[in-house]
Formats: sequence, structure tokens, C-alpha cells
Amino acid sequence: MSKTIEQLFLAEINPHKECNFVLAISGGLDSMVLANLFLINNLNFSIAHCNFQLRGKESDDDELFINKWCSEKDIKLYNKKFSTEDYCKNNKLTIQMGARELRYEWFRELIDKEKHDFIVTAHHIDDQLETFIINSIRGTGIDGLVGIPDKINKIIRPLLMSSKDQIKEYSKVNKINYREDSSNDKEDYLRNKIRHSVIPYLKSDDDNILLKFKTTIENLNSTKIFVKKVISKVRDRVFVYEGENIITNIGLLKDLDPIEFYIHELYKDFEFNYKEVMKLFDSDSGKQISSANYNMTKQKNNLIISKIK
Repeated sequence: MSKTIEQLFLAEINPHKECNFVLAISGGLDSMVLANLFLINNLNFSIAHCNFQLRGKESDDDELFINKWCSEKDIKLYNKKFSTEDYCKNNKLTIQMGARELRYEWFRELIDKEKHDFIVTAHHIDDQLETFIINSIRGTGIDGLVGIPDKINKIIRPLLMSSKDQIKEYSKVNKINYREDSSNDKEDYLRNKIRHSVIPYLKSDDDNILLKFKTTIENLNSTKIFVKKVISKVRDRVFVYEGENIITNIGLLKDLDPIEFYIHELYKDFEFNYKEVMKLFDSDSGKQISSANYNMTKQKNNLIISKIK
């Protein structure tokens, strides 16, 4: 990668340089480099730190580290402690999924309450490659392959095209203090196995692996834009809006090819499984399926979507 981390950072952040940012800072290497880049470029930012209380004293020491850094730099700090294990148990979630839900829900609250423009995270291209591999293993479409977006729902990631090696080098040159997270060294999580075993192997086999992967992501994003335009035109043709309901003729849907792809894309925003939708095609009139917020009912030759009230 020919551009420096500073150049990559500024290219992403300059269009928003007058905005008010909240940085999601764990105290680890990536996030402390992110905080330093915001600091030296005199950007308007605060810090948000999550204590998930999963590593005992180590979690509390991370919080103290962030408190000290913010105090020394005169940076506003938002701290939040979470009962993560209880939340995950009550909601039947993995620790990773539960922590993610808690974190981003709090970020949304900060945006709304404190009137900030953006939440900023320190995800980088190695994270992107890990996500790409994980989603590929689990089975996914274009959205999953594209992985971590650089900007979505008031969240931006200005280091997303920077590599872990660039972040490490920047940290050494600029003497950035940070905390080590011992859980990152364990290989009991799939992401850590990929991080410590698969990614190093790929890098050892090809020095340009991240540059090539960056090109792949750019191509996938272009494909995603194309698909979005195609689906929008098809939706305009087959969706009929009557009040709050959406009606689709089953015959029109059956003419789409490849049908599985179109049904998935047309109905994913309503959280319907495309296989369940297709089962309705030949079911009896009155048959219904439901998602969290919508019902879909077959009536004669039509599918009718209605919002659950």
C-alpha cells in the first residue's frame, strides 16, 4: 500500500472535518492510533469507552487508562459499564454478538442525546479480510462479502483502508501508548483463529494480499451498487402499493431469473426468508408467514405484505 496511514486517514475524514465526532476507544493499539490521529489533526472529538466487565481487573484497568489519557489531553469522555454476560444469557446471544449489540445501541443513544455527527471506529483492512473470510465460510451474499462499510448510519471508519502493519508502524514511530487485550491472543473464537493462523499464512504466501483484497472489495462494492439499481427497477415494476400494504403478483415473481436471488433481494428488508416466500407461491390462499415487523399473506395469485401493528 503506497499511501501512508495519515494520507488514508485524511482522505476519509477531510470531507467531515468540521463535524463533531465520538471515537469508540477500547484502549488497544488500533483505537489509540485512531485517537492520536484525531488529536494531532485538531479535530473536534470526544471519547466513548465500553467496559464490558468480561476480563475482571484487566477491563477496569483499560477504563482507568482511557480516563487518564482523556484527562491529560483535556478530552471529554463517555464511560459505560455493561453487564455483558447477563445480557447475553438473557437474550441467548454469544458474548461477541451481545457485546456488539450493547456497544452500538449505546453509540446510537450518544448520537441522539449529545447531538454528535458521527461515531468513529478503528476497524482496518485486516478486520475487513477477517470478516470476508468468516462470512464466506458461513454462507453469504454480496452484503456479507463486502463486510464492514466505511460509512453507515452515522458510523465512519477512516482507517478501513489502512493495514494492521501500518497501524503498528505508526504506533512505534509516534510512541503511542496502548493496552494489550489478552482475549485477542486466545484461539477459542473463530475470528481469533483466522487472525492468528489464516491471515499470517496468506500474507506469508503473497506480500500484496491486502492490496489485492482492497481491489476485490472495491469491485464488490461496484457490483453491490449495480445490483441495487437493478433491484430498484424490478421493485418499481412488481410492487403495487395500496395504503400501507404492498401487493405483488406471484406470476410476475415466477418470471424472474434467477428467482432465488431476486426474491431474496426484494424481500430481505422485510426480513423474510426467500425460501419461505417461495413456498407461498403454491400454497393455499390465506397462508401467512411473519417476520419481526411484517406479515406476508397469500391471497389468490398475490402476496400481500402488511406491517404488524
